[in-house]
Amino acid sequence: MILKSNCRLAIAVLSLMGAQYLAPLQISRVASFFQNGMTPLSATRLSPIIHASSVSIGQNPVTPLQQKNSQLIRTLVGHTAPVRAVAISQDGLTLASGGDDGTVKLWNFQTGQLLSSLSGHSKGVKSIAIAPDGQTVVSGDRDGIVKLWDLKKGQLLRTLNGHKGGVTAIVITPDGRIVTGSLDIVKVWDMANGKQLRTVQSGAFALTVSRDGETLFAGHNDGKITLWNLSTGKLLRSLVPPQKSSGVTSVAIAPDGKTLVNSGGDDSFQSLPQTDGKNIKVWDVETGKLLQNFSAHLGTVESVAIAPNGLVFASGGQAKRVQLWSLKTGKLLRAFEGHGGGVYAVAFSPNGQILVSGSGDKTIKVWRLLPSPSPRVPLQPSNSVGIAF
Repeated sequence: MILKSNCRLAIAVLSLMGAQYLAPLQISRVASFFQNGMTPLSATRLSPIIHASSVSIGQNPVTPLQQKNSQLIRTLVGHTAPVRAVAISQDGLTLASGGDDGTVKLWNFQTGQLLSSLSGHSKGVKSIAIAPDGQTVVSGDRDGIVKLWDLKKGQLLRTLNGHKGGVTAIVITPDGRIVTGSLDIVKVWDMANGKQLRTVQSGAFALTVSRDGETLFAGHNDGKITLWNLSTGKLLRSLVPPQKSSGVTSVAIAPDGKTLVNSGGDDSFQSLPQTDGKNIKVWDVETGKLLQNFSAHLGTVESVAIAPNGLVFASGGQAKRVQLWSLKTGKLLRAFEGHGGGVYAVAFSPNGQILVSGSGDKTIKVWRLLPSPSPRVPLQPSNSVGIAF
């Protein structure tokens, strides 16, 4: 079969491979492979919305795990030291970042423009959060200081003191309570007046909160996850790994509140180098059952985040790349490479289509997870899974 049009050839190839609906841009990418003549082609079966990155041409295979230029939207440069924390406002308009340079930076999330650089921390910023109403940014530093900033004006509103150790985690509930965590203690504050409401007598390195703001999930240095009633300060239960584990570095709760993911280490892998923080664990919150426990990165896994749809989660670590996983199966779906240093923070946009990562290379990268909406070209289905010329 000889087709003189590259696009017609690409459509024929993809049709035989089972791809029924593809955007014109996706087809043109495949067609470009043939612009210099036909090349032996091998491929796996394409899903209906798969990218051309699943096709391998000749001796230079392109796999879904390889970075494509179209995946990286932009790189934000402004910090002068490693970026430790990132957060995106619920309206998707503002990105906040904190770094070892002691600054909080606010960015236009749509354009990448730096809006303001907030100075006031004497030590590096380790944690950051944006209030649900998008009016306030809260940041915590290595000195145990928490600062509240007016997001629109870029002005300091107040400073909260009370932690003896570095503030490694901050979450904000829908009703305006701020929860701050350090290795010595967890504190709950009223965002409106800065008043301390209560303390949880258990230090934590990582925190997250249920969607209704009533349950706090805290990750600890001994590998345990503890669940607390945030209104009463009562301990509800603990999620305990089957083997003695090293500290939890990050926790994330699915939107339905049923599944929790944490990054951390496991002594069962002590024969391997750099085991601390290496594993990812997935828990059933209702039963306390450990659903998955696997080695995700080479080196420490620093951060995890679950997408708004609850289907996938992202992880970042010392391996200098971001990885995307199926929450249900634990299958690695994609890896994003390009950072020159460890990835310390990851966050999804509110619509789940964009992923942001902060790195030790002093940059923030913005990645696209889904193609832009466009008309799809129907292709005739076929039972064939591959062809060769």
